Amino acid sequence: MIAAQAVRAAPMRRAIHARPRHAVRASRPARVGVTWEVRTFGATSALIAFVFVTAMLYLGQTTAVSTLGYEAQRLERTRDELRRQNALLEVENARLDSPARIETQASKLGLVRAASVPVVNLDTITAKR
Repeated sequence: MIAAQAVRAAPMRRAIHARPRHAVRASRPARVGVTWEVRTFGATSALIAFVFVTAMLYLGQTTAVSTLGYEAQRLERTRDELRRQNALLEVENARLDSPARIETQASKLGLVRAASVPVVNLDTITAKR
């Protein structure tokens, strides 16, 4: 039985000390699942995502600027139209306030020009008190 034990013990010793340490590490695979293909895929995916987000931000800002430009043009057209209408209303106001037009309208209504306008002097009223 001692010989049988020695036979069993010998293979175990050989398996433990059969290879040097550096040979054991070299035969182990590198980290499982993290190969250069995976790292390259991750880096490429991150780059594509970054470019996509940057492009979307650029397009969003460009669209906002052009929208504001169109809004500014619309407001300028509205301002110009209101200035034109204001000028027409000032001309109409000047025409309606002219003394000749007022006299014509008054005569159409049957009003006549007063021959004299009585003016009350305030000095005489205060002196009677």
